[in-house]
Amino acid sequence: MLKNGWFFEDDMPLGVALQIKDSIYSSKSKYQKVEILNSFAMGKIMLLDDKLMLTEKDEFYYHETIAHTSLSIHPNPKKVIVIGGGDGGTVREVFKYKSVEEVELVEIDEEVINISKKYFPDVASELENPKLKIKVTDAIEYVKNVKESSYDAILCDSTDPQGFARGLISKDFYKNASRALKEDGIYTCQSGSMIIQEKEFKTALENMRSIFKYVDSVISIVPTYPGSLWSFLIASNSPIDKKIKSKPFGKTRYWNENLHEKLFEKPNWIKEKYFSLQPVK
Repeated sequence: MLKNGWFFEDDMPLGVALQIKDSIYSSKSKYQKVEILNSFAMGKIMLLDDKLMLTEKDEFYYHETIAHTSLSIHPNPKKVIVIGGGDGGTVREVFKYKSVEEVELVEIDEEVINISKKYFPDVASELENPKLKIKVTDAIEYVKNVKESSYDAILCDSTDPQGFARGLISKDFYKNASRALKEDGIYTCQSGSMIIQEKEFKTALENMRSIFKYVDSVISIVPTYPGSLWSFLIASNSPIDKKIKSKPFGKTRYWNENLHEKLFEKPNWIKEKYFSLQPVK
């Protein structure tokens, strides 16, 4: 919502406010309202249905966390699928691994891809990479139909699990994702704020645990997301060894080797509530 020169994301108990210079772009795609605004503090920002998706100044916290906490612990990631993530930030980070031979980007809304290329060229810098295959389709149906053991990693860079994205935290989707992964494959998804999206986080965690043998989480920060403290769930059917086995090349602004394992550490209240009594498979 825009009011008196400010953008407010205030549909949750905890909100975000950014002072806006001007509006750059606005449209209604087949799926959602898409806007680009120019803010004083965080540069250009992207909104989908009036929800803040990314800002120029802090997008790397999110994209580096979702990519590197998972791909760095895989010994040889070659084939990766990114679900959602039409802005290209996660794809950019995935291509920092020399072992990667092919990436599939499955984004339901082509408008997000197109405006990201135009207004966020640094984020979308790898969307023309010849190793990238872009699939403009529903990821839930797409993953249902891929061949068994197709991917080394699945990175679900989705919007909040509402509307057309609700099925991305269902048991059926996790079952299909598990089938699509190789034996040592890793599934990672953003799982929201554990402070103000507790219901969604708990649903995703419980459904994931019913399908995958091993489930863990990463706690990171995204300064302009509600609550700033942000969670990512990581799952596999092989034990999750947090030691770095593959290193990204090129520059990272947030993730580094010393920080890596610390991102798997959890505040006591999170550990006690969700991870002290993990079910034995």
